[in-house]
Amino acid sequence: MILDRLFDLLPLMFGILGGGVVALQMVAHTRQRLRRTRKQHEGHQNRVNAASRAMRERAAATLALRREEQMMRRELDRLNLQIDDGERQADREKATESQIYVFDERKNMGDQAFVFVISHPDFNNLARNAPDEVVKSWKAGRRYMVWAASEKMAMAKAGMRFNQDKGYRVSAPAPFEGDPEAF
Repeated sequence: MILDRLFDLLPLMFGILGGGVVALQMVAHTRQRLRRTRKQHEGHQNRVNAASRAMRERAAATLALRREEQMMRRELDRLNLQIDDGERQADREKATESQIYVFDERKNMGDQAFVFVISHPDFNNLARNAPDEVVKSWKAGRRYMVWAASEKMAMAKAGMRFNQDKGYRVSAPAPFEGDPEAF
């Protein structure tokens, strides 16, 4: 009887045992899937962190480059201002600089260099198409150098070249100060 009863319960026991084995297999399979999912999640998280780190590094490099570019632009603006100031200063110095024109290079033994200031108040009528710079320089007066034996000879040479009848005004000659041989 016990044996009969045991035999009657045998399929039930095998069913419970089989169910237990299936349940254990399911638990093992689920644990395995959970481990695989965690590893995938960690891998994704590592890739996201690496990408985030790379983006932060690129952003820092970009920011540093922008700051450097701004500094360079400020420096360039400062240098451009200095160049403009230098050009204006050079123009002012050039405008105030006295040019000396040599209209007679012939030199005899014993000749001296004399300087005249020659102007023409109405140079526009004499040379109608002359540029404004030339007209202004003639109105202000140009310095000319001539070689002559005396002041009288120098005045005669200047008077022949720049005739008063044409409106030129010739100042009295002055001896050239400096090295006339440089011309």
